[in-house]
Amino acid sequence: MPDDDLLMLAPYIRIGVQDGTLFLGFGSIRQAVLDRKLWHPLVRLADHFRQGRTRAEALSFLRVTCDVDESTAQASLLMLEHGHCLIPARAYDPGDRYSRHSLFYALSGASPEHVQARLEASHVVLIGCGGIGNLVAVTLATAGVGALTLVDADRVETSNLTRQFLFTEADVGALKCEVLAREIGRRNSECRIRSLPVLVEDRAGLRGLPESDLILLSADSSGLTRLVNSHSVAAGRPWMNACYVNDVAVWGPLVVPGLTGCWDCRTLAASAPEEDPELAALIADVNARYQAPSNGPVNMLASSLAALDALRHLGGFGVPASLNRRIGVWSHELMLDGQSAQRDLSCPTCSHVTHES
Repeated sequence: MPDDDLLMLAPYIRIGVQDGTLFLGFGSIRQAVLDRKLWHPLVRLADHFRQGRTRAEALSFLRVTCDVDESTAQASLLMLEHGHCLIPARAYDPGDRYSRHSLFYALSGASPEHVQARLEASHVVLIGCGGIGNLVAVTLATAGVGALTLVDADRVETSNLTRQFLFTEADVGALKCEVLAREIGRRNSECRIRSLPVLVEDRAGLRGLPESDLILLSADSSGLTRLVNSHSVAAGRPWMNACYVNDVAVWGPLVVPGLTGCWDCRTLAASAPEEDPELAALIADVNARYQAPSNGPVNMLASSLAALDALRHLGGFGVPASLNRRIGVWSHELMLDGQSAQRDLSCPTCSHVTHES
């Protein structure tokens, strides 16, 4: 019998009873089992799968050893299978570098081997190596993304150290992209890292960047978001924004040209009124003195959720939360908010683009 036919209980499965309900698994995959006649067969079957078994062996165990009727046996096995409770017997190697991530991918119903291969073949261009860029870069690299290009012309300042956690006091004055490349290399030497100490501020600068599977923008230069959007749509390259708006951690939309909406399909950010030049000028004067109250925990929220969506997109598991929407976590009120970024078929930027699978 081939090893591939053997299944076993996934290590992330736990079982418990609360308020008269048996829960098979916890988190997003949990299944509430109210029918008590299923409790004993399910738990005994889960215990049986602590070693590799075939489906036939499992059904035979329920029928013969547990004296369970056919319909209950089938229902019990299907519940384990549909809840991503079973994985191939040799799919989990606790000594593997990415073993715990592989469980997360299995939890999402994907093949960990397939996801890891896709990540290894991926290249991400990260524009901005500050508070968000720091954490997104190290998250992607340590997850096994094969190549990163780090784009940032800024140098480390003392005030950065409150939230740009891969920098130290000894790095003050050094180029952010080069320090970040060094620190990532210490954490995953297999990741191919290139640092580009350039200021991207126009289309020519964007055209000078290498081709990639995803552009992740975490810089705040005026007008850069729309520039990256138009460049990415024209090039047919997916991109995503990650930022913060005062106390709100923001990520998305994840733009996949021809498949999703783009930044220009909807109004996603406030701007000065073009129809009132006098008021627009006053607003520009007030906004010119703006300094964002950047905060480490808010940066971490935006970074982690954006990185998770990037991994979902690149690895092909689950559904990125930021497809067709821009999402914000309001940290003062602990509230989740979202803006639709659905495709507008009359959008002048992306309406003519078709998706290449």
